[in-house]
Amino acid sequence: MNLNRLDPELLQLNLVGDDERGYDFVDDTLVLELKRLRPEHGMLSVYLDITPETLASRPAMTRFKQGIEAIRERHAEAWNHEQKTTFEQVARDLGERLEKLLARPRGKGLALFAAPARVLPKKEKVDYAIFCSFHLPHPPADRIEWGDAPVLAPLLVQRDESPRTGVVLFDRERLRPFLAFMGEVAAYDLVLRNDDPVPLTKSHSWHGYGEHNHQQWQEEHYRRYLRQAALAVEKLAQAGDWKWLVLASPDRQEAEHLREQLPAAWRERVIGSVALPMEADLNGVRDAVLPVIAEAERREERQTLERWQGEVERPEGLGVAGLADTLLAVEEYRVQTLVADEGFTHKGWQCEDCGGLVADLMEEPPAECPWCSSTALRELPDIVGEMAVLVMASGGDVEIVHDPDNRRLIGEHGRIGGILRF
Repeated sequence: MNLNRLDPELLQLNLVGDDERGYDFVDDTLVLELKRLRPEHGMLSVYLDITPETLASRPAMTRFKQGIEAIRERHAEAWNHEQKTTFEQVARDLGERLEKLLARPRGKGLALFAAPARVLPKKEKVDYAIFCSFHLPHPPADRIEWGDAPVLAPLLVQRDESPRTGVVLFDRERLRPFLAFMGEVAAYDLVLRNDDPVPLTKSHSWHGYGEHNHQQWQEEHYRRYLRQAALAVEKLAQAGDWKWLVLASPDRQEAEHLREQLPAAWRERVIGSVALPMEADLNGVRDAVLPVIAEAERREERQTLERWQGEVERPEGLGVAGLADTLLAVEEYRVQTLVADEGFTHKGWQCEDCGGLVADLMEEPPAECPWCSSTALRELPDIVGEMAVLVMASGGDVEIVHDPDNRRLIGEHGRIGGILRF
């Protein structure tokens, strides 16, 4: 294998999870397909909080049905018979699929996208141009919408915020790489093997001087294999845009040997190691590494918040806090890092002429757009998600605050803010 030029086909990811659970892995190809999608017959986008505490007090199916009823009422007078039939069939079919997904819930949130290509009312069947479901590592605000394009803001925010973490399962015989992302794990179609991994044993050892030479040869062979493995990890990390790295091995000493061979820049990105058998399946890898990643996220979250707090409190610092001031900075493309409490949502408005966003603590829309004076303003149920997408589009970062202690800190400053470029 030429490790200096990894074949792009080796970087393809296997879809994760067992078929019974039925979730899709959030890869860039699928997200791009959703972004480009403009379905001819409309599309249903669904986000649901499926944390145990929420499910106990407000069942997901009840919230889904309430959202569907709200869409019916909103479009009752505008839709013709064909549009009503299409929507009702998709809503019924999606409700049945949702019940199956909720039978074995994972993660803290659920996102579904369903765009019908053809509806057969007599057969009660829907053929989809696209149907996909994702479970999310953090609970989204409930949102159920029908329109001519998918509602992607909540998904994009969680995708951008989630670190792409490489996982390397390694022993003296082989190396298996994985990608941990958004609460799931997928495998790369690549296995690096040691062509002579067998340690010297009594059954096949040489004696005397020959035995000593054979031991030296095997140790040098192992060191060469380690160097090749470290090079493979570096190439995969660069091609896969890994932010962090978790090492796994049946023997943690083997993982430490590999870490020592990594370039200094990647040794610093190793956030932990776990003990795993080489035959571990995707779910086993996921369950072992997610706690390590969660702890690293908490540390980084705290560091970002402390930096933001320092800028907000410093005279003429590069920090902004509160919804109105933060939105103004976002609209002026001055926000490098947007920080927001995970539970903070607020409605706002978007100008249909210039695309400008408007929000304050007010409940009623302004008389006109503050940017172009247009009176054509469309209500948005979650202005925070739209702000996050705008920050990402301008090359900035988004930090959604999940840790309880960190949430108390951001709560002291209006639950939302930003670190500014200028």
